[in-house]
Amino acid sequence: MNKTLVYLIYFVVYSVFLLVVGKATSRASDSLDKFFVGERKMGVFRLFFTFVGTWLSAATILGFTGSIYNSGFSVIVTSVIPWFLGALLLYAISDRLYDTKVLTIPELLGRRYDSRWIQILAALVMVACYIFYLVIQIKGFGIAVGKLLNIDYTGAVFLVYLFILYSTFGGFYSVVKTDAFNLILLTISMGVIYYVIVRQADGVFFFTESMVRESAVRAGMPTGASRPLTFGAALTYMTAFFGWGMGLATNPQYMVRMISAGSKRTAKRMILCSLAFLAVFYFVLTQIGLGLRVLFPGMSLYAGNDDVLITAIHQLMYSRLSGFFLISIIGACISTANSQLLLIGSSLSYDVLSKIGTRKMEEDRILWLTRLFVFLGGTASLIFSFNPPADTLSYGGDIWGVFSVFFFPLVYGALYFKRGTKAGAYAAFIAGAVSGAAFFYMPLDIHWAFPATICSTAAYVLISLKGSRKKEGDA
Repeated sequence: MNKTLVYLIYFVVYSVFLLVVGKATSRASDSLDKFFVGERKMGVFRLFFTFVGTWLSAATILGFTGSIYNSGFSVIVTSVIPWFLGALLLYAISDRLYDTKVLTIPELLGRRYDSRWIQILAALVMVACYIFYLVIQIKGFGIAVGKLLNIDYTGAVFLVYLFILYSTFGGFYSVVKTDAFNLILLTISMGVIYYVIVRQADGVFFFTESMVRESAVRAGMPTGASRPLTFGAALTYMTAFFGWGMGLATNPQYMVRMISAGSKRTAKRMILCSLAFLAVFYFVLTQIGLGLRVLFPGMSLYAGNDDVLITAIHQLMYSRLSGFFLISIIGACISTANSQLLLIGSSLSYDVLSKIGTRKMEEDRILWLTRLFVFLGGTASLIFSFNPPADTLSYGGDIWGVFSVFFFPLVYGALYFKRGTKAGAYAAFIAGAVSGAAFFYMPLDIHWAFPATICSTAAYVLISLKGSRKKEGDA
């Protein structure tokens, strides 16, 4: 059977599933509580699927695996380890976060600092970050669909509306169901790919960088001599935490899942179960990346980081299951994108528009506006995706760094620093914006978000303490 026809069958079946799920859940999400956080009744099983499904984005499946192929184990130090440390910080704040009983994270900040403008500013920062981060998901979607349907990248990304937008219109329940289905597909897919690589490598189940160098020598290619760990490189590795790690620990898309849990215990168990699964999953992805380098060392000459896995599936390891593998990658992109689009829509309607003016906005109107902003947010991301970043892993680390700079002092201060004030929150916004813009363009050996987060946090603490001392003196 023709390759394109096989791919088309997979594509149609998957499309029908998403349409059915989207239609079935749209009627069930008829209130803000249901649409935003699933009535706060989610159990460990469903939360696990949506937490991990949101985590495993195109940056992981394509960017991380391709970076392992090209750069080896060092990628783990700047990505996976910071991610896991960030998740442990989420675990640490889970009880206090759960007790807030809010619908959105900007709402938490608005209440804590008694300011609707703090809520609005936080929402706008979050929305901007997600719009730009969605470019990664759309890029991964476009690459995979382009191979599936044998169309160019530009044509492929337009199909993102069919998948991402419709699966988001049903609200949190729709996102959870599609995340569960997509994660099951992805787990089976990556497991089978790893098994196929092991078989082609004569039963080798653990690949090392020495094996990669040996394969390069046999293929007559440069081995990429190992470099000694310099002080500058060590600083880069350590401060990478303030990109991916602290960004994850302050990211509303994960905190919303903790808020939606049925209990505090459920939220904590969800995080621990997710980390256990992800530890195994990243081992598999690491071995896939190294295994592909051992089997196909010449691919580094024509495939960038984001193209390695899809090129191997579509060309070098093609089989009747290749369509299934590509669909699972599409699913990973959708599972992150629909979560972020849901937050874009909910924040623009609930945290921004409903707070402007004095009249209270009805729930039905907020829900209608949420769906409208889901569409508009997806459109904005689509426009930016026509010129996507070359390396999704480093690009994603920069976007997550923005969350670190702005949300770390505000969110963790709201939960743990009782003397935090409205003035301190505004100071954090200003210091974060100025220092972040300055450090981002400086040629540093450290991640730019590290000094910028220190500046925003220092401004928050110092201005808050100054204000609280003034009140005590006046008293």
